[in-house]
Amino acid sequence: MKRILSMTAAVMICTAAFSQGEPAGGARVLSIGPSVGFGHAGVRNTAGTDVFNPWWTAGVIINYSTSEHIGFAADVLWSMEGARIEDGEGIETDLALQYVRVPLKFAYFMGDFEDGFRPKVTIGPSMGFLVDADADNESTGTTDVKSTFESFDLGANASIGFNWKMGDNMWLNTDFNYYHGFLEISPNQYNSNFGLKVGLAFGL
Repeated sequence: MKRILSMTAAVMICTAAFSQGEPAGGARVLSIGPSVGFGHAGVRNTAGTDVFNPWWTAGVIINYSTSEHIGFAADVLWSMEGARIEDGEGIETDLALQYVRVPLKFAYFMGDFEDGFRPKVTIGPSMGFLVDADADNESTGTTDVKSTFESFDLGANASIGFNWKMGDNMWLNTDFNYYHGFLEISPNQYNSNFGLKVGLAFGL
C-alpha cells in the first residue's frame, strides 16, 4: 500500500509541475489515437518451464508534450497477459490473464519540435485491473481461475522508441516496451511482459 501511495503521489506532483507555464514559443502538443502491441508475457516464479506466450494489447494512447523535450503519456489498454508453462512431463498449461491496463509515462524526447523523427524514452507506473482469468491445461481442459488471482496489479513500465511525423497533426508512435510487476498476483508470483507497441496519434 505504501508503494502504491508513493507512486500515486509522484505522478500527481510531476503532472502538476509539467502543467505550469508554457514552453518556449508557446508550443504545446496534445495528441490521441489507437494503439496495438504484440510480444511475450510471463509470470515470474512459476513451477515448470516458461515457454513463449503471446502478449497483445489494444486501446488508446494519449500524449501531452509540455516542453520541447519533456512530455507525459497515458494509455488505456486491453491487455492479454499470463503465462504458458510446460511441466516435467511436457504438458502445457496456458494461463490467460486479461487486464484493463493503464500505464502512466513520463517521456523524454530527443530533437526539436519541428523534427519529423524524434527518438524517445519513457518510464512510469502501470496499473492493471483484472477482468478475466482462465487456465487451459492440455490434460484437464479449461478452468476459470479468476478467484485465485489478485484483482489489481501494479508495476513499472519502461520503453524506448520514436515518434515519426507522417503528416499534419499525425504521428506514428513506436515503442519497445517492458513491464515489471511489483505486486503479487498470486503467492510469490508476479507479471512481466515485453514487446512492440505501435500507434497513430492525432494532434488536437
